[in-house]
Amino acid sequence: MYQKTILAAELYYTYHLTQQEIAKKLGVSRPWVSKLLKRAEDIGIVRIEVLTPTAGILELENKLKKRYSLVNARVIKQTIETDNDIIHLARAAANYLISVLKSNDIIGVSWGKTLAMMAQQLIPLHYPGIMVVPLLGGMGQDPELLSNQIASKIALALNGKCFLLHAPAFTVGLAERDVFLSDPIIKNTIKKGEQTTVAIFGLGSLWKSTILQRGYITLSEIKELAELGAVGDIALRFINKDGEIIPHDIHKRLVASDLNKVKNNAREVIGVAGGLHKVDVIRAALNGKWLDVLITDVRTAEKLL
Repeated sequence: MYQKTILAAELYYTYHLTQQEIAKKLGVSRPWVSKLLKRAEDIGIVRIEVLTPTAGILELENKLKKRYSLVNARVIKQTIETDNDIIHLARAAANYLISVLKSNDIIGVSWGKTLAMMAQQLIPLHYPGIMVVPLLGGMGQDPELLSNQIASKIALALNGKCFLLHAPAFTVGLAERDVFLSDPIIKNTIKKGEQTTVAIFGLGSLWKSTILQRGYITLSEIKELAELGAVGDIALRFINKDGEIIPHDIHKRLVASDLNKVKNNAREVIGVAGGLHKVDVIRAALNGKWLDVLITDVRTAEKLL
């Protein structure tokens, strides 16, 4: 009940959905939504104020949208300084996803801590025809951070169908990659990912990258990428400051949906990342026009402007 109250309040006051639209998303009646909104006021989740349009979160969001030609931006007040702070960003991402989701959507997801937490924040809802697809492979340690697990949790929360990509993110060599890509089930999942209507990406900094910490990529490879101008990655594609994918052999070993096809076919591509160590890669992703929507924290947003 408490989670539904929070979600109803965010959808109504932050994303400006009507009570009827919220009722449809939550699977309840419109009068029940009205009760949830009243309860949100009563327990202090919502405080009605009249504010002048001076410096604040809304102004930062509007500046980000204008500066980077974004469809939308969501800036949370909580700064991201430690892993424990990521939960706030994850909640914002979960609620934003619900605000834009439609029946029969295909949700494509990458991987990482932020998206793993986001999947855990989704409350059970029913969306007819929803499909969830991992946009890249992933096998090994920390399975909760991998795209298959994230996709499974999102599908479970939304009562949707989940596709799985039973392959590593990076193969040892090109021959091994060809073997995986010859599998009809894997080929079908990759193709389905390229039909994504709503894509959600985490962004990784170069030197504090989870893939480096977990051993999915070597230190020598990171050094090579850095020498070529890489500042971080989006869905395991390492990009330079202009958002261009770095020409490196590591990308030839990647088992994943084509990022350009995902970007071109999706109704919205959502990037979720925060913390000052990710400013460079976020700016690069924005410069490269990889994102339609950015969800970040206040200090990071200020650095991007």
